[in-house]
Amino acid sequence: MTPPPNDEDVLVREFTKELHNHNAAVFVGAGLSVGAGYVDWLGLLRDLIVDLGLDPNAETDLVTLAQYHCNKVGGRGRLTQVVFDKFRETNEPTINHRLLSRLPIHTYWTTNYDKLLETALTQEKRIADVKYTANHLAITRLDRDVYVYKMHGDIDHPADAVLTRDDYEQYSFKMAPFLSALKGNLIEKTFLFLGFSFTDPNIDYILSRVRIQYGQNQRVHYAIQKRVTQNAGESGEVFQRRQLKQDYFIEDLKRFGIQTVLVDDYTDITRVLRRIENRFRRASIFVSGSAHEYGGFADPKEFLHNLAYRIAEEKNRVITGFGLGVGDAVINGAVSWLDQAGKTISDEDVMLRPFPQFATGGTSLPDRWEAYRKLMIQHAGIAVFVFGNKIDHSSGVIVSANGMRREFELCLEREVKVLPIGATGYLAEELWNDVNARFDTCFPGASGAFRNNFGLIGNRSTPADQLIRAVVEMIRELQRGE
Repeated sequence: MTPPPNDEDVLVREFTKELHNHNAAVFVGAGLSVGAGYVDWLGLLRDLIVDLGLDPNAETDLVTLAQYHCNKVGGRGRLTQVVFDKFRETNEPTINHRLLSRLPIHTYWTTNYDKLLETALTQEKRIADVKYTANHLAITRLDRDVYVYKMHGDIDHPADAVLTRDDYEQYSFKMAPFLSALKGNLIEKTFLFLGFSFTDPNIDYILSRVRIQYGQNQRVHYAIQKRVTQNAGESGEVFQRRQLKQDYFIEDLKRFGIQTVLVDDYTDITRVLRRIENRFRRASIFVSGSAHEYGGFADPKEFLHNLAYRIAEEKNRVITGFGLGVGDAVINGAVSWLDQAGKTISDEDVMLRPFPQFATGGTSLPDRWEAYRKLMIQHAGIAVFVFGNKIDHSSGVIVSANGMRREFELCLEREVKVLPIGATGYLAEELWNDVNARFDTCFPGASGAFRNNFGLIGNRSTPADQLIRAVVEMIRELQRGE
């Protein structure tokens, strides 16, 4: 009997599904910024807590302590200065921010004042419509790719940051549109909470309203939390109580539809996000190939058409650079399935990037082709290679397609799973031999069926319909894996 998937497997599977359905959102808390060199809430308020004569390591209600400080000094000037001093440096985003910015997420929420999310999105050439005041909600940036909601303010306006008990008590009046927007997103989208402690009164209020309104029918969300570990010098009894408290906390989050995945270390968040990215990308299949001749392969155009049709039929996106002698049939096959399914052609189903044939704009043709290849491959998780030959016009001799070789190399660099159909001959056969020589490295943990199918696609005597079936079955297995 196959064991049930663990909590992390469920998170990866379900959140990836929501990415494909355009229903995914993330909520980023202070914990995700610590890795970039910023302080968490305790680090922000530590000196102020000491000035109150209290022990920072013994206090948990930091919002109230921020209020106590303002009460004591008669204002929030020093608190504003502390926020500015701690977050004024523009630090580089972490790998987690970069992974989040690469995923097709269009809604980001955060309680952080820093600009890590915006910077990561900009680096990925995505335009963020950033909102941190109620007035921002009434204005839409027309060229935006994503929304970033900074519900507690932005470092550029530290005096307006939400920090104290007064700020939280006034929030539902001053920032009511933000709460309404968050409530709507929580109802419509599946959230992944990262670096978030769930001690924020505003979030608690909104989660409660959604729970009361929808009860058992509320949407499922996910959170990643670090498993409590025993501190140096801590007694077993105290540690067990902290473990028990975390267990109760996780159970309580289920009231709000939030399923928790525990990790041993915060660095494990990167591994989980990579799994999500890999699983998402593996629904995009890059078909690489070119052919001046087909070497006696029976009905090559029909084979390519049917191969692309079956790949598209499995709800995968087909990506191709329209290689000579290959691209037409691949596009026709993918579009045929779209017609059959009653779908219009879009980049979400077919990504076509025809290579330019002459240089313009001061960029050499080889440089432009390299950029095109990288652009296509960055979206793919699996690559299929077919044929791979061209004519050398200076000699009239058929040679290997060096462009296809370069695409193979780029795929390996990007950790794209490669499936050369060696049965089509030419460079594809060379690539099949290359992968077969290091099969266990390329496909760790592959099943016996996968290994058999890989053998079939390298055998020139394998009929075309079996080649296609073997490729589709291998794609399925790769999509179920890491």
